[in-house]
Amino acid sequence: MTQATRIAPGLAAFAEIATPALVIDLPVLDANLARMAAAAMDAGVALRPHAKTHKSPDIARRQLDAGAVGIACATIGEAEALAARGIHGLLLTAPFGSLATARRLLDLNQRAPMLAVVDHPAQVELLHRASRPSDPPVSMLVDVDVGQRRTGVANAGAGAELAGLIAADGRFRFAGVQGYAGHVQHIVDPDERRAAAGQSSEVLARAVEAIETEGLAVPLISGSGTGAFAFDRDGPYTELQTGSYALMDADYDRVRRGDGEDAAFGVALYVLATVVSASRPGQVTIDAGTKAIATNGPPPHVILGADGARFRFGGDEHGILDLPAGAAQLPIGTRLLLSASHCDPTVNLHDAYRVWHPDVPLQRWPIEGRYTTTP
Repeated sequence: MTQATRIAPGLAAFAEIATPALVIDLPVLDANLARMAAAAMDAGVALRPHAKTHKSPDIARRQLDAGAVGIACATIGEAEALAARGIHGLLLTAPFGSLATARRLLDLNQRAPMLAVVDHPAQVELLHRASRPSDPPVSMLVDVDVGQRRTGVANAGAGAELAGLIAADGRFRFAGVQGYAGHVQHIVDPDERRAAAGQSSEVLARAVEAIETEGLAVPLISGSGTGAFAFDRDGPYTELQTGSYALMDADYDRVRRGDGEDAAFGVALYVLATVVSASRPGQVTIDAGTKAIATNGPPPHVILGADGARFRFGGDEHGILDLPAGAAQLPIGTRLLLSASHCDPTVNLHDAYRVWHPDVPLQRWPIEGRYTTTP
């Protein structure tokens, strides 16, 4: 039985749900979580999955229950939302640039110890200015640019200097390094991806060596991602920050098909949409456009409800389905399931998941920590 065939009866359960909406296939989600946890355990590395993919305390709790040591967060808002729901072991993976964020980080660290990354002395100074006598020490990782040229110290020497600056201040604790090779994760050819991951690992290893040469231990080496974890779990990483493996999307679907064992990660995230116009032969319009599905990825696949149809964006509120030659016109009101183009930003467009399981009533899980303008 294919996944689409298995979930088909679930469409009846979605009849009263306003669309567009996000749907999670819970058995597939749980299988993905268990498989990544087992892969990390077998390799002897820790797992700290990234919440930027799902922004869900419910999913984060399931990841911890499956064996994760904590949860990585891209923004202070994500970290606050998860902490408010009792999620522990938080790591803020993006450098920050304001005194206000530094204060929010210190407030969180008072409630439960957390980790943060920095890539410049100015960020250490911001935390220094924001700190109060009652604040416990903040554990910091030096963010290392391993080839993406986005954030991170630009060379091993700068990393060693920054680590020394952190370690010399009694209000902070140097905890290790981070290296995220975002540019590697979506390389389709597995041999090219393995080579690129190896190059990034070499950069990170040199940074670690430079810090250790200065007499500092590097207890934590954090990073990696869904596309490269199979290579990175052999070192130098001591923990993995994989994220998309939980939900998967159309882009990672291209990657996984060439990966053998990695193809076992299933698509757990869908966009539920409804046909709202059927006036033109060979096409229909659905109510899922750029406000419901992120555009920075390959077009979503139609998983269920319109065999052989091809999706294209039709504006903010609409998508167009081009039907295969000779296909019957879909009636208005037809429900469909589509894959997400890119799961992380698609999730950020919604406020909740509808969680499907064949044996239990439909659940609603909130999506929290989305971008806001106020704390």
